[in-house]
Amino acid sequence: MPDKQCALCRETVEVLELSHIVPKFVVRYLKKTSVSAIRNLDNPDRVVQDSEKHYLLCGKCEDLFSTYETKFANTFFHPYMSGEKKEFPYDKDIYYFLTSLSWRSLYLDILDFVQHSKEVDIDVETLECLIDREGRMRRYLLKEEEKVEGIEHHIFFFEDIQSIMQELVDTRPHATMHRSIGSYTFFNKELKTYATITNMMGIVLFTLYNKGDREILVNTEITNGEGVIKASNQKLAGACGNELLDMLKNAKELASKISDKQRKVINERVESRMEEFQRSKMFEDLSKDFNL
Repeated sequence: MPDKQCALCRETVEVLELSHIVPKFVVRYLKKTSVSAIRNLDNPDRVVQDSEKHYLLCGKCEDLFSTYETKFANTFFHPYMSGEKKEFPYDKDIYYFLTSLSWRSLYLDILDFVQHSKEVDIDVETLECLIDREGRMRRYLLKEEEKVEGIEHHIFFFEDIQSIMQELVDTRPHATMHRSIGSYTFFNKELKTYATITNMMGIVLFTLYNKGDREILVNTEITNGEGVIKASNQKLAGACGNELLDMLKNAKELASKISDKQRKVINERVESRMEEFQRSKMFEDLSKDFNL
């Protein structure tokens, strides 16, 4: 068997771990709280048992990341999902976790951007910026450097909304954001903002690699130290806000591609578990969307 190189430490090993891009604890919670099946984003007719995974890290680096994932899961994710907390103290461990999360997406997306540079229309300046930030993040994650210059982490909590633009009502914003996961890197050449966005069922992480002058992010930043972030009085505008709106629109488009046969399967499954469905988070979110 040919040796493989770990994307983080660059050591050569016989076997790479199959790493989740969105952490496993998020995927588990989504599956546990879902009445219907989880569907593939590229092919919504296809049911999947897990989220996106890649052979990326050696066992040592995977274990290194897992410690920080557990802390975020216990102090941020599960308390927020259960409604127990709206205020979250953080420290350097949380910053490390957020860096590791966005680094995975950025590393893989750079490979894709290089391979398909014409299709994605990425320029040399943008690509060089992303490559530079990936290298800085990697050295920080390996604990070769104490901080990461040139990036910012922002967490936006997608809280309940009372109103939304009419054109977005049928995107089902509560159900879309609270019942989905995903992570990818985007670049807005007009606004000069490059970032990775990760949705963890309504906990939305933006890691900025270049921040345009028109970005507005209020009460969202997680710094490399100690602080407190609250799921209230947050504001998002600019390229990051646009990306969130695009996420809603794309989810609507994907939902429209589900075949009649699969719609029937979904409806039958829900009807057979109606009492459970009416107690579910999905039903709660759909009710909020219906009242917009």
